[in-house]
Amino acid sequence: MNESTYATHLFSYRFNGREYTVDIVAKDADEAKERLKALVWAKYDGELVARVPAEVGTLARIAIALRNVIVAIFR
Repeated sequence: MNESTYATHLFSYRFNGREYTVDIVAKDADEAKERLKALVWAKYDGELVARVPAEVGTLARIAIALRNVIVAIFR
């Protein structure tokens, strides 16, 4: 399926008296709800530190790879 047929679906939830949202990319609302159910099996992968647009190309990939190497060395 072409990625352009996917949309971002929003879900809200309450935690410690505050309301938060999470977005799930899926082809339709039913698929988004099924993906939401699958989150119970999710694993923690780390903290998001930046979003880099794909349009920046090779330079961004090199910068990110370099950052990842530096972080790995100094951990």
